[in-house]
Order: sequence, then structure tokens, then C-alpha cells
Amino acid sequence: MAPSLVLRVAVAVATAVAASVVGAAPACAEAAAGGAPSPSGAPATLSPDRIALLHMVNDVWFFQELASTTLRNKRRYAARHGYELVVHTPVETSGLLVPSDACGTAREGPTGAHVRPDQAGGGGPDGRCWAPSGSFALDDRAPTFGKIKLALAACAGRDDFWLLWSDADALVVNQTLPLTHLVDDAYDILASKDWFMLNAGVLLLRCSQWNVDFLTKVYAASQFDHAVALDQSALGEFMDTPEAVPHVKWLPKWAMNVYTEEYRPGDFLVHMAGKLYEATPAGTAAIARQLDVFSRIEDISLIEAFFDTRYLLGSYSGTCVVKQGEQRDCSQHDERRLMLDAPLGDWSFPDRYKHVEMRHASNEGWTDAADVPGAMDIKVRRVPKS
Repeated sequence: MAPSLVLRVAVAVATAVAASVVGAAPACAEAAAGGAPSPSGAPATLSPDRIALLHMVNDVWFFQELASTTLRNKRRYAARHGYELVVHTPVETSGLLVPSDACGTAREGPTGAHVRPDQAGGGGPDGRCWAPSGSFALDDRAPTFGKIKLALAACAGRDDFWLLWSDADALVVNQTLPLTHLVDDAYDILASKDWFMLNAGVLLLRCSQWNVDFLTKVYAASQFDHAVALDQSALGEFMDTPEAVPHVKWLPKWAMNVYTEEYRPGDFLVHMAGKLYEATPAGTAAIARQLDVFSRIEDISLIEAFFDTRYLLGSYSGTCVVKQGEQRDCSQHDERRLMLDAPLGDWSFPDRYKHVEMRHASNEGWTDAADVPGAMDIKVRRVPKS
């Protein structure tokens, strides 16, 4: 890299890290500016695009540090684009709505009750009064099924909203991209597959009557409680039925569900699937913090520069290792200097999925069947409501 570009990268990353530290310290301040509910628990504003994000984690210890980083990331993304946010963690349940009569004739009432135009089924004189609810609990089954239960609960008061479900090990890295670049009102579910099957770690679910009925059936299918992939097995089987096929749009993985090894600067969302086991909880949390720094940098060329250099990873990278008896003079290009074997960007370029075959030889030649011309075309675009 040229010295000027190195300096720009350093300044940008340092600024982003400082913002991350400042934003992480006063959690309540970031919540107020990051799409979190008001103190009463009600969304501060309604989403003109009718879009909400879902975030959930249970009390398992190895997810806590990682999930706190990804939640802060999603709060910022929701705030930036005016999306609502539904959260369920061991210390917070917010964003869920129940009918209320507290609005009276006012647009907003006590305890966070508020009128939601075009959202029938609520309380009050016109049936459009809704209030925040902190009542939600996971059932006694594999917690991954909780995403379906939370999505169904989040649809109350959000008719025709799109919900972005992303696992607690996923975060939005390119926050300049609105979800309207993905959602397609000709469908009810947007999803992607990896080399194994549907990956339910990232889903776009529309709060339509068809989808509420569909997700209710999936959640009730207790025969999948002991399936190999649990909720993924259930969702995958139901989504392949003739009834469901017209309602499902399969997107290329790179569009909505990029795994860590597949990341290229500019990608929308990164899902660190399996990293808690491969990189340890501490290592995965460190990766998430770095990705969150990238999410604060809008100049993609600066992120590209980070991935294009071999001088990474460690305070002594670039140090010339001189053994006893060797010549101490060490030029800039001396092979004894500590560097990566290849830039990090080589992992995903030119073949984004080279890691797939590395995982198992049987995956050789795998390609994303959804990654075809026209896959990103939108049949019915979402029109914002004022």
C-alpha cells in the first residue's frame, strides 16, 4: 500500500475504533440513538419502510460477549434506516407490541401506548392502539426454534412488515445498504442455502397472513425437535412443499448470509456460523469487534486495503527475524520478515467459496444454485409509507 493510503486506513480504523469504544461505554446512550425502544419500551418512531430487525440470545455463557457486540451493531443499523428493533436477551425484552386502550383519543398514551396507522387489531376507539410488551419466554425445546416464536410475536402490530432475523453471531457490516435492496413484496420469505441445506441463521420474513399461518405450522411440528438441524430441518422441509414454493425467494448467499471466510469488502451481512467452535468464544468476539469497526467505515477502499496487505495480525508483523550468525542487514523485501503467507483477501477472491472444499473433499465443485443472472431482480418493490 502507498504511505498515503496506509495513513488513511489507520486514521479511519482509529476513528471507527474510538467511536465503537465511546458507543459501547454508555449503553443507554447508544440505545437511545441506536434503534432501541424508548424507556417505556415502545418504538420511538414507526418504520416508514415497515421493516424491523430481530435479535435474540439466551443465557448460554459463550454467546454473551459476542451477542452484546452484534446487538449494538444492529441497533446502529436500525437507527440509521428508521427500522424497528425487537430484542429478547437475558436482560432485555423490547419491541414487542400488544393491543391497548391507553391511547384514548390521543396519538400517544401513557406507558408507551401509541397509535399505529394501518395496523388494525389493536385497542382504542379505532382499533389501532398498541403498547409495548415485555412478556416473552422460550419454550422447553431447542432454543433455535425461538426465532420462529419471536417472529410470530413480532408480527403483532406489524402487518405487512418485513422482519430481518439474524443469529446473535451475525452483524451488518455494510450499513449503507438498506434492506429495501433485498425485500421483494412478491414473496413472503427470503432465504439462502449453503452446501448443506437452508441456513436459517439469516432470514427475511414478511408479516403476511400466509406467513403467520405458515410459521405457526412450522413451529407446531414437534417431530423436528430431534432432527439433525432442528429448526432448519423444519423450515427447509416446509419451504419445499408445493404450497410454499411460490412464496419463497432464494437469494445468493453473498447477498444476505456471507460466512466469515467468504467476506469481501462491501458485503452486506456477515454470519460467523460455526466460529464459536472453530475460533473459541474469545476469538469469535474479537472477529466480531473487527467487523463492527468495518461497519463504521463507509469508504470501501479503506477496508479493501486492510485485506490486501500481508502485514497483519500481531505487533511484530514485518519484523525481520535474524538468527545467530546471520547478516543483520535486512531489506524491506527480505524473506525473513514476518508476514502472512498471503493477504486475507485471498480467502474469498477470486473464489469466494474455496473454504467449502477445504472443510470436506465431498464438497468439491459446490456452487450456489441461487447465484444466477436475475437472482437479485425485485418483482415488487417496497413503497415507503409516510
